[in-house]
Amino acid sequence: MELYTNIKTYFLNDLDHVTDYNNQFYIKKFGKRHDHGKMHPDPQFLEPHKRDFFEIGIIAQHNKNMRIGDQDFNKMTNGLAIVSPFQTITYGQNNADATDDSGYVIYFKSAILEGLKQPYEVQNQFPFFKIHTQPLYYLSETDFKEISTLAEALYQESRHTEIDSLEMIRAILFQLLYKVKRITHNNEGIVPLNRFDAIMAKFENEILASHNNFLSVNAYASKLNISAIYLSECVKKATGKSAQKVIIDYKVLHAKTLLHQTDTSIAQIAEVLGFNEVANFNQFFKRHAGITASQFRKL
Repeated sequence: MELYTNIKTYFLNDLDHVTDYNNQFYIKKFGKRHDHGKMHPDPQFLEPHKRDFFEIGIIAQHNKNMRIGDQDFNKMTNGLAIVSPFQTITYGQNNADATDDSGYVIYFKSAILEGLKQPYEVQNQFPFFKIHTQPLYYLSETDFKEISTLAEALYQESRHTEIDSLEMIRAILFQLLYKVKRITHNNEGIVPLNRFDAIMAKFENEILASHNNFLSVNAYASKLNISAIYLSECVKKATGKSAQKVIIDYKVLHAKTLLHQTDTSIAQIAEVLGFNEVANFNQFFKRHAGITASQFRKL
């Protein structure tokens, strides 16, 4: 599965000559006046793929079929679409209503946010980015207007060449992210991570960064320069789950994504996930998903 790391060359972004702030930030505006002459994206973007950057879609109106993770994203009005690094996304084919689409899409890397240099730090500060959370939110007209106003400010600032433009981008982006956090009910306030939560966050980030090449608890502990026993203790205290169960959850999530988003055979999916026998994968999937892989694909 393709992994894209360059914001400026992703999905027609390079048709716009504005800066990407050294591959840290880009915002596009879409609609009848901002469609790059109705150019169609390269077919490669119509296949399931991943990116190593964050995305927020601020959707005034949307009429294409898309899939984020294992969830469908069809028609939407006054909504948000959230995609985290390494999460699978598939864009649908253009349709007759495509010219009615309007809104903004913001791409950014954690490096642009001072004090939050790693993706897991962003995900803990702004939990709506966590991979297991709901990726779609429908907003009230008031909330959507406030978010759209901030998006327009970002768009206009990114088209300027005045002094301190990057600092302005950072300030407005932080304001937008905190507004989204409030809207999505993650408004408990900023609580410093204790050592268990910090280790859990780093563990989750290692799982996400391993590109679905799922490792053992010992291997992840080695990457974090801690013992497997200490990793398991931290994960248990942070989540109530064992470290192995967290790995399993991500493996099941990836299996569901492949079953829904691709035509890959179940045998091939089993191989991708490291199972030597299809029967072993089928037993694993049914044990943790409650139904067989074939049944899930038909949902």
